[in-house]
Amino acid sequence: MNRVNLVLFSCALLVISSFSQVWADAPSTAITGSASFFGNVTASGASGGGLTSIAFGSNWTFVTGNGSFGSILLGTPAAFNNFSFTGDGTAAVLTAPVLPLWSLTSGGNNFSFNLQSLTNGHTESGAMAFTGMGTLFATGFDPTPASFSMSGTGTSFFYELSFVTNTAVPEPSSIALAGFGLALCGAVSYFRRRRV
Repeated sequence: MNRVNLVLFSCALLVISSFSQVWADAPSTAITGSASFFGNVTASGASGGGLTSIAFGSNWTFVTGNGSFGSILLGTPAAFNNFSFTGDGTAAVLTAPVLPLWSLTSGGNNFSFNLQSLTNGHTESGAMAFTGMGTLFATGFDPTPASFSMSGTGTSFFYELSFVTNTAVPEPSSIALAGFGLALCGAVSYFRRRRV
């Protein structure tokens, strides 16, 4: 093998290895879609006066979903864990992450959501509303960042999840390596044709 062919072979290996790294950096299977639940919940009191506790009833069920949740049946039971926070409105702060806030099993697959922070929280006599961020987990999927909202009056509340799927961007070094390999292959090929 002469020197030019050896350089071309090396360039090809460089390009293949760098593109395989770009593909390896891409996400596998993120959770998509949305899901909603319905059930009873009570607050220990109005928010803003110290620690406020949120207690979920045992009657929470899945209502509807799409995307990754499209196959879950209406009425599938969901288990919810209580949480506490301080402050009111955008100053609401979760006392500790809730791992998980909710979970359910459907068709042999497990789904759950870890609540990691509140972005807004308010309770008053007979009403409450929350928004927050966390991570969603499901069998066969990668952990996926998600936002949630919950609001209602009386004791019956509607809980919605919307999912923010972040697509991983390949590392700049992988892209640079691939570009360098392609440029090197092009340069060697150009000079090889000029010599002939």
